[in-house]
Amino acid sequence: MSAARTIYHMRVEEIIDHTPTVRELVLKTETPNEFGFKAGQFVMLHVPQGEAKPALRAYSIASDDRTKNGFRLLFKFVENGLASTFVWQLKGGELLNFTGPFGKVFFQEPPTEQIVFLNTGTGLSQHLCYLLSKKDQYPNLRYRMLFGVRTEKDMYYQKEIEELQKALPDFKFEFVLSRPQDDWKGKKGYVQNFISEFDYKNIPTTFYLCGNGGMIKDVKHQLLEVDGFDKTRIWAEAFD
Repeated sequence: MSAARTIYHMRVEEIIDHTPTVRELVLKTETPNEFGFKAGQFVMLHVPQGEAKPALRAYSIASDDRTKNGFRLLFKFVENGLASTFVWQLKGGELLNFTGPFGKVFFQEPPTEQIVFLNTGTGLSQHLCYLLSKKDQYPNLRYRMLFGVRTEKDMYYQKEIEELQKALPDFKFEFVLSRPQDDWKGKKGYVQNFISEFDYKNIPTTFYLCGNGGMIKDVKHQLLEVDGFDKTRIWAEAFD
């Protein structure tokens, strides 16, 4: 049966509120009892609408694709959003319906020497999936990640990323804040302002972009139109 037709019933095993506007659901399979996917894919959450047909909302999987009995999803709160209202009312233990997996923005193999992840908001989810799924197979690549959020209060997943850094000897990660406090010592502005730091003109590089559509547009403009970068080395998924 196709991915669009098989409905997976997934139990909400854990709810993690990383920030006031970012919630993570840890989901476990019930029926069917196994769910297979490839790193980079997404699922469709069936959001109940009373008597009406459920609304479908897409979310990238944020967990290791070698796990077959569930997955993790990150949600960004949208004021008055149908899915946000539903997800933020969950208490744990509920049974949710999903279809999938969908999407073809896969980790490109064989990989290039350098992998650059540029993400904003919950666009981190897809790149986490790549790193968790491929770290044992490709531990010695040059991994670089810039994670764009607004303020210090919007920062999350630091501990999990630090754990990945322990497993990957050449993985460097930084937050980029667009509206930091005056005493913020890290990068300020937007992730697209810092791509020249990666020396991608001299090091074989693949870019993975996930999150804000404006960020993706700006990075593609710089790489493709200004630098003449190989378009087959840019993989993007917009979260708007």
